[in-house]
Amino acid sequence: MNSVRYAALTAVISIMMFAGNPAVAQTVDHPPVDLPDAQKMVPTGGETWSYNDPSANFLKYRSVIVDPGEVYIGPDAQFDGVDLADRTKYAGIMTSELQAELAKSFPAPAKIGPDTLRVHLDLIGVQKTEGGLATATRVTPIGLGLSALKSIRGKQGTFTGSVLYAVSAYDAKTGKLLLVAVRRRTPDPLDIPATLSTTDTVKAVARDFAITARKALENMTQVQPGQ
Repeated sequence: MNSVRYAALTAVISIMMFAGNPAVAQTVDHPPVDLPDAQKMVPTGGETWSYNDPSANFLKYRSVIVDPGEVYIGPDAQFDGVDLADRTKYAGIMTSELQAELAKSFPAPAKIGPDTLRVHLDLIGVQKTEGGLATATRVTPIGLGLSALKSIRGKQGTFTGSVLYAVSAYDAKTGKLLLVAVRRRTPDPLDIPATLSTTDTVKAVARDFAITARKALENMTQVQPGQ
C-alpha cells in the first residue's frame, strides 16, 4: 500500500478506533488535564479528543499487551455519585473485555518485541443509570418506539448512563506513544439489559468498545480476524 495513503487511512481509523457516542453534551472544553498525553490531543467533535502519531507504522505489530486499567483521579474526573470501589470495578470490567477481545487476533507475547503494542485504558468518568426508570422507558410501545428512533440517530437512551474513558497505544519496546483517544460511550437505546443498572451499562459499553477496538486494530495492522 502507498505510504501516504496508508498514513491517511491509519489516521482516520485511529480517530474512529475507540469511537464513542455523540449523545452526551460536552461537559468540558479540553481533554482531561492530568492525562500524561493531554497536551498532544486535539478535539474531534463533542466530548472527544484524539492524537495520532503520523509516523507510526502499525503494519509491524502482531501482538498486544493490555495494561491493568486505571481510574483517573484528576480534578476534572466525572464520577458523580459513583464510589471508589465501583470506579475500580468498572475499570476492571472495561479492561477485561478489552483483553479478551484483542486476544482473538493479537496474542499476548511471551516476551516484548518490536512487533508488540501496549494498550492502556483510563476510566475518566461514569454517568449512573437510573435502573428502574431506564428500563421502564423501553417496555412500553411508545417508549420502545422512541428508543428505536434514538438508536437510529445514535442518541443516548433515557435515564441510561455513559462511560468516559481514554485509551492509548504505545510501542511496547520503546514506549513511544502512537495514538490516544478520549471518548464517551453509551449503550444502544434498544439494549434493554444495559438499562438494569450502572454495572450493566458499563458491561454493555465495555463489550461494544472492545469489539470496536479489535476491528480497528485489525484494519490498522492488516491482521486478519482470528489470525
